[in-house]
Amino acid sequence: MAMFTHLVVVLGVAARGADILSTRLVTPTLALEGNALMRQLGWRGAWATLALGLIGYWSVQLGVMLMTASLLVAGSNLGRGWFARFLGEDETERVMLAAVRRGTLRVAVSFVCAAAACIAAPAALLMWLSGPTQWGFYFGAGILTYALAIAIHGSSAVCRLFRKAALVAA
Repeated sequence: MAMFTHLVVVLGVAARGADILSTRLVTPTLALEGNALMRQLGWRGAWATLALGLIGYWSVQLGVMLMTASLLVAGSNLGRGWFARFLGEDETERVMLAAVRRGTLRVAVSFVCAAAACIAAPAALLMWLSGPTQWGFYFGAGILTYALAIAIHGSSAVCRLFRKAALVAA
């Protein structure tokens, strides 16, 4: 079991690293970062979250959850990051602000939350089918954590864009 614990910790730290590096590739100045706390803490704060990977030494189950959520965030960053990487942060934000000016906050937040719900549904099903004595439960909990992060940070980022668009228009 000790070898498994070490593996979960190594993968947890690597997954946090993948999240941080993928964020760095997409938004070097953190201008497009959806997590307001990470934007505020900056890169030192982001790199400090590598230590979260050590949570597996306290609870292997939490380590699996963290690893799963972090890898999903990294995957999302990399899958969508090409756009920001090619246009640059400023131009990407201008495109997003142009979209915001054509829509409503309610619709934008609804889309973000619906996306999170589509991810949360199979996660909850996996947790229910597995039960807390099976590893699938904790992978499902990690996916559910990712869905909650999308709902919270995605909605927060959309709200921030709408506030910024309103300030620019005023």
